[in-house]
Amino acid sequence: MILVNAIFDVKESEFDNFLNDINKLIDSSKQEEGCLGYELYQSTSSENRFVMIENWADQAAIEKHNQNPELLAFAQNVANYVTAKPVLHVTEVN
Repeated sequence: MILVNAIFDVKESEFDNFLNDINKLIDSSKQEEGCLGYELYQSTSSENRFVMIENWADQAAIEKHNQNPELLAFAQNVANYVTAKPVLHVTEVN
């Protein structure tokens, strides 16, 4: 299994746009083969910080996910929503 964590620090003015787009991505991603989990969490210490936790069966599932139209659309817009580049952590779990 592969675990992906993505940290987003969202601009207050883009909060609603971020949530709208990322919820489309979440709904779409959960339908993908090999997706074992795809959840967004809001920080309790910083209301504009979000962490996406993704669980994928294998690298092939991630590669297919990287072609998801909702992911591609979100990736094009994410710079408009955040105060800094998102931080990604990828870990293989046995």
